[in-house]
Amino acid sequence: MASRTRTVVDYTDDMTGLPIEEEQVDKFQFSVDGLDFIMDTDTAIANEIRELLSRAVANASIQYYKPKVEEPKARRKPTNPDRSRLLKKIRFWANENGKKVAPQGRIPEDVVVAYRTANPGVDMTPYDKSH
Repeated sequence: MASRTRTVVDYTDDMTGLPIEEEQVDKFQFSVDGLDFIMDTDTAIANEIRELLSRAVANASIQYYKPKVEEPKARRKPTNPDRSRLLKKIRFWANENGKKVAPQGRIPEDVVVAYRTANPGVDMTPYDKSH
C-alpha cells in the first residue's frame, strides 16, 4: 500500500485568535517607533485598522529608508586536516585515560604534554605549527 504525505496549513487571525480562510488572510505590515511588524489577519480587520490609521497617515510624512544590509559573516580559517586528526586522537586518548576533555574547544596544555609523554613516537608537528 502506498502512502502519501499531506501538509495542511491552518490560518489563525493574529488579532482575534480565530481561524480564518486562506482567501481572507491579509498579511498586514506596519511600523511603530522604528520597529517593523507583520501579522496575519482577516481582510476586514486589516481594512478597519487601515481606516483608523488613515488620518495619521494623511498627516504624516513618508520616511524612506534603506533596507538593513546583513553584515558579511566572518570567514573561518581553513582547517588543517592533519591537525584535526591529531586533536581527535589526543581527545580520545585523554578520555580513555581518565582526563576530562571537552569534545570541542581548546585542549588543556597539561593533557597535550601527558599525551606527548605517553606517545613519544607520534608526530606532533601539526599541533606545534599552529600553536
